[in-house]
Amino acid sequence: MAHTARSKKETKEFFDPPEELNRKVDQLAELVKKSKHFIVFTGAGISTSTGIPDFRSGMDTKLETGPGKWELQAHSQSKGATAHKAGKTTSTVKAIPSPTHMLLVKLQQEGILKHIISQNTDGLHRRSGIPQKALWELHGNNNMEWCKKCKHEYLRDFKCSRPKSKHITGRNCDNPACGGQLRDTIINFGESLPQDALDGGFEQASLADLCVVFGSSLTVTPAADMPLEVVKKKNSPGDLVIINLQETPLDVIASLRIFSKCDDVSKLLAEKLSVEIPPFRLRRRLLVTTAPTGKGQRVEVMGTDIEGSPFSYLKQVYTRSTC
Repeated sequence: MAHTARSKKETKEFFDPPEELNRKVDQLAELVKKSKHFIVFTGAGISTSTGIPDFRSGMDTKLETGPGKWELQAHSQSKGATAHKAGKTTSTVKAIPSPTHMLLVKLQQEGILKHIISQNTDGLHRRSGIPQKALWELHGNNNMEWCKKCKHEYLRDFKCSRPKSKHITGRNCDNPACGGQLRDTIINFGESLPQDALDGGFEQASLADLCVVFGSSLTVTPAADMPLEVVKKKNSPGDLVIINLQETPLDVIASLRIFSKCDDVSKLLAEKLSVEIPPFRLRRRLLVTTAPTGKGQRVEVMGTDIEGSPFSYLKQVYTRSTC
């Protein structure tokens, strides 16, 4: 993972005037309409409107002033920087997906958007309704843990990681035939990205004829090499659109560069594509199964997400005898 500390020049924000923004989103809408394999690459900027700080920027808003969390951590490794006290923020567990998240859900459901590659660990793409098959979370998910032994995944309504635990969460796999130790899915500083996520992300980049970047500084590699791959393909290079308030290293090769907040662009884009941004609704399922026992039947009740992945939103289940 690349060093993420950035200079004041690199964190300076720019805003397109309204007329220019409207013209650029017109161009973006045309690119989306003609695309055959449209993918999106998302960074922390897609979630700032939900109250989650932009961890890799030096943004100056009500959410946070001064260096971001990862920026300070990167500085501290070499310069002994002190911890930064952020302003009021929203927990990733309590945050509600933004209009941009929900527009992406709509475009994916309509078959327009093929895949999302995300650097974020906040879990908002899964919570918004993006199916796992259409999403690569390169740096993990705060609310997911997995069993290294049987590969089973568990979504939680709390953060799974524990400080200094070496990824061990302290829980065990529910599979009676397994019972292995569960691990968080977060990729920490200095750790390599999972090979399946790397391979999957680059495969999507190789297929894409359009990649739209929402809210990423594109400074963290190898993740940032995926949008680059879309443009540098020898046979059929695709279009790269970057939506970010700060300049990025890939601006010079972008087909379209938009300096605006992600939600402002998304609302305009929805209008121009004649699609409605759906409201966020948290969808969960209750899975009830029965199994014969020597004394009758055993009933098992489990909470899952909309795709059937175990999700721990149930705290207690009460039973009442009908006899």
